[in-house]
Amino acid sequence: MQTFSKYGKVLPWFMALLLGASIAACGDGETPEVPGERNGTAILASVAITPATATLPMSAVQPLVATATYSDGSTLDVTALTVWSSSNVAVGAVAPTTGVLTSLASGVAVITGSIGGKTASAAVTVTTVSLVSVAIVPAAGPVPISGLQVLVATATYSDGSTRNVTPYSAWASATPGVATVVAATGVVTGVATGASVVTASFLGKTSSTPIMVGATALTSLTVTPNTAVVHIGATQALLAKATFSDGTVVDVTAIAVWTSNTPLAARMTAQPGVVTGVAVGAAVVTAAYAGKSATAGVTVPALTLLSINVTPASVTLQAGDLRAFVATGNFSDGSTANLSSSAAWASGSPAVATVVANTGVATGLAASSTVITATANGKSASATLTVSAAAGRAAVNLGSAGNFVALAKTGISTTGLTAIVGDIGVSPAAASFITGFALIADASNVFSSSSLVTGKVYASNYAVPSPSNMTTAIADMQTAFTDASGRTLPDFTELGAGNISGLTLAPGLYKWGTGVLVTGAGVTLSGGPNDVWIFQVAQDLTISNSAMVTLAGGAQAKNVFWQVSGKATLGTAANFKGNLMSQTLISLGTGAVVTGRLMAQTAITLDAARLTAP
Repeated sequence: MQTFSKYGKVLPWFMALLLGASIAACGDGETPEVPGERNGTAILASVAITPATATLPMSAVQPLVATATYSDGSTLDVTALTVWSSSNVAVGAVAPTTGVLTSLASGVAVITGSIGGKTASAAVTVTTVSLVSVAIVPAAGPVPISGLQVLVATATYSDGSTRNVTPYSAWASATPGVATVVAATGVVTGVATGASVVTASFLGKTSSTPIMVGATALTSLTVTPNTAVVHIGATQALLAKATFSDGTVVDVTAIAVWTSNTPLAARMTAQPGVVTGVAVGAAVVTAAYAGKSATAGVTVPALTLLSINVTPASVTLQAGDLRAFVATGNFSDGSTANLSSSAAWASGSPAVATVVANTGVATGLAASSTVITATANGKSASATLTVSAAAGRAAVNLGSAGNFVALAKTGISTTGLTAIVGDIGVSPAAASFITGFALIADASNVFSSSSLVTGKVYASNYAVPSPSNMTTAIADMQTAFTDASGRTLPDFTELGAGNISGLTLAPGLYKWGTGVLVTGAGVTLSGGPNDVWIFQVAQDLTISNSAMVTLAGGAQAKNVFWQVSGKATLGTAANFKGNLMSQTLISLGTGAVVTGRLMAQTAITLDAARLTAP
């Protein structure tokens, strides 16, 4: 059994594309012109690449940024002017004119950027983790005619990690007469009322989503605030809102096209709608969307950035948690401004924690400490980030439902020589819906017995206190289901695209928007006796014939919780571990073995199965 699924190969066309780009870039042997002088006096002093180090799975894309620093302390993004190369193109290939890196095979590569006689490097480590699937996440609601919708393509890797690969995917619409999609961005435009299917392809993986186009039309666009004062180095977030013919108002900030008529005074950042002050002056910022436009006036006053502060000055996170740092600029007139989105953020130890370059949002990775630094207009400040080990997940409280090895609302049935160790019960269904067990009522009529059950059999129509006890148990079962389904911040999302066969899974919270399949390769849950696994399955759970859920390292079935919003099917001779909570039917094939509990909000069906309480 392998820890991760086998990785796929990168498409030959992609390598051909990179090769073609390299040939084109080197055609005349000339280096792109470099702005080596700024403001008449400042000259190019150095160049730096961010991130300076990166660890990537195979079949991933990572944009690199080259930043030039001048003799006056000013900086400039020169990514597009830099000549890029890789020391090991078999491991990581970099587009020679854009700095976009694609990881190809496990190993190490050094990526070099050269400009104006200055050179910088970044070290890239590619792991054995591989690309598993790509999924499209559409925003809610139909697309209006002439309206736009942003689709996001998310790649999932064999370790459960995910990446936004929207700009690196190839997008296509099945019916362009209804809806078009920009091939390189995933932005959908409604053309005519109807339905289409949009597909995203990324390094050999594809995903599709239906698109509905409604009959509403865009009537107007507004930008707020319509005037703003932005200090040099500071930012201002502007909002674009579209009004449609049915009166609906939609925030289209993220999908509008933003421009500044005077970028030397105030320019748009990489964040939609966010403008930064560059030099003293004024600019008109325009937002354009679906043929409509609106403007805002931006003034950059004659102020000097004296210093910046980063808050909080120190913070402690658990591994996997996020925290936003804030960079505040102090200006010569005594005013302050939030510089978080315009500052360049860096982590002193990316293996301990990473930080998003233009947001200040840090993610704890490994237990240790690092320094988070923000730099803006030659001024820097830092904060200390300490990462502690992540706390384990709390078990789901089953309440009185945990007193039963099989609990259902509408019935429990069996064929063949089923063997159950533990109590079973139904409610609000009566005992007549427990079939195949040849029930023998106790003299008290509080419960029944069966030769197939080493325990007691309860139903809602038995004598007091069984009716109230069964009502409570069913309520506790539903509460436990809600608890499990409502757990947030999953450790793994869409792992294996729903097929976890052959994987070894660490303790944690796993979430799928699809069904989950375990084939004959089985799945292993490896952890200690107090570790907890919670599986959130949005559709069906299927355990194939002879498939086995194996517990390793001391893991216990009582600490494993399968929350299934569809039906759960265990095939012939399947061997299952854990507490199975289904919103519908639980069905066990002939000879299936369960160490755990079965809790169904409809019925449970058994066929010569073996069921033992954990």
